[in-house]
Amino acid sequence: MIDMSMSWNILYAIDLLLLLLFLVAYYRNCYRYGYRIDFWNFQVLLLCVIPAMAMLPFERDDLNAIIVGRDLPRIIEAMPRVFLITSTGFLALYLGGNLWRLQLGIGMRRSTQKVLKVFPRTSLMIMSSRSVLIGLSTICLCLQAIMLSLYFSTAGFGFDLRAYTFLNPGIRPFVLITSSMTVVVASHCFARYVDTKERILLVCTLLAATGLLFFGQRTNIALIFINVGLCYIIKLKNKVSILRIVLMVAVAITAGFYLSSLRDGQYSLGLFFAGLGFMAFYGNTFCDMRDFAWIYSNWDHHLWLGRTYMAGVAMFVPRSASGFREKWVLGVATNSTVGIDNELHPGLKPGLFGESFFNFGWAGSIATGIIFGLILRRVDLDVKSAFEESSEQMQKAFSATSLLLLAGCFNTSLGIGGVYAFAAVGALAWLGLQIRALVSPQAGSPGLGSFQNLG
Repeated sequence: MIDMSMSWNILYAIDLLLLLLFLVAYYRNCYRYGYRIDFWNFQVLLLCVIPAMAMLPFERDDLNAIIVGRDLPRIIEAMPRVFLITSTGFLALYLGGNLWRLQLGIGMRRSTQKVLKVFPRTSLMIMSSRSVLIGLSTICLCLQAIMLSLYFSTAGFGFDLRAYTFLNPGIRPFVLITSSMTVVVASHCFARYVDTKERILLVCTLLAATGLLFFGQRTNIALIFINVGLCYIIKLKNKVSILRIVLMVAVAITAGFYLSSLRDGQYSLGLFFAGLGFMAFYGNTFCDMRDFAWIYSNWDHHLWLGRTYMAGVAMFVPRSASGFREKWVLGVATNSTVGIDNELHPGLKPGLFGESFFNFGWAGSIATGIIFGLILRRVDLDVKSAFEESSEQMQKAFSATSLLLLAGCFNTSLGIGGVYAFAAVGALAWLGLQIRALVSPQAGSPGLGSFQNLG
């Protein structure tokens, strides 16, 4: 039987091979074509390479005990199995991406394109009218104001509405849909602004991002800007250096860490920078592998059989009103497995392949990798092709990224809320366009059928 030290040596060897695979694929499919980063490599880097492969050497460090306590030995024992599950999913992701490239000769691309086009067409419809975007932004800002006024009036001023919802679960679905809709609307405002330079849309974007500061959801703030920013870098191709991209990402990550400190009520910059290294390597940002192993080490090995996904589909039902959701929402399921109080922690993050594994085993992780790879490859190709056209490049490129919402449903059941928010914003945009057509008939009434020119 292989002893633990030998087992970890094998893991490090596999880790290096997977990193080499990533770098070779990056060079062959991205760098040599003039791009310094693209959506495929960015997502793989963010979801797999950094949290799983780059962080593996730190998972055995005793400093992790500050977060996980006495469970650390069990986590270290489970880490080899968890890393192999993640590695298998990682390879499946690349398989999915290559399946889209190869077309397979069985009509896969033709049959899926009709479904996939719904998302970018809806995105283009949302961006088709400045007045509609302003109206949608007003709705989101009003919803933010209602949520924050309730938060401030009962809990005082702060930057962690999320924690408030743990103590008041009845309003949690409304907070989640408000923040998700805000991300959708503000990111579309920002994308249109890049093309048209309509300053009112930039104002709407910044106001929405400012409101989310108090929600304690730093990821959502990043999501407003990240896809547009990445599209812009792809447009520049080799006019921007890798060093500059790395510096921009480092600044963004540091800002995200500081927002986390604000959420915890710590405002001192000195204390923040003193603990920055710990937050980066042992905190709760790139902790997917540790959380996956933490859950696995306490799991009873009975598959969840899709229950967390079903709970995600029913996200509009408050947990207090549903015994099923009270038990099977992903955050609750992971917390309950390891014995964490649900009122103190939003839930552990088992990474890109963790939730599907706990629900469906190895087959779930492999299926997640293949499906995610298929969708991500389509996004990557569509964004690049959008910049070959002459007008409204950013809006066309950004609309392709809306498919990441669909991919996010396979990443985690929590991503289902993003699809709901996108559908709600799309429905409101369509309604706004109909109203505009009635008030001003010469403006016309574009719908999804007006955006048929997607490849």
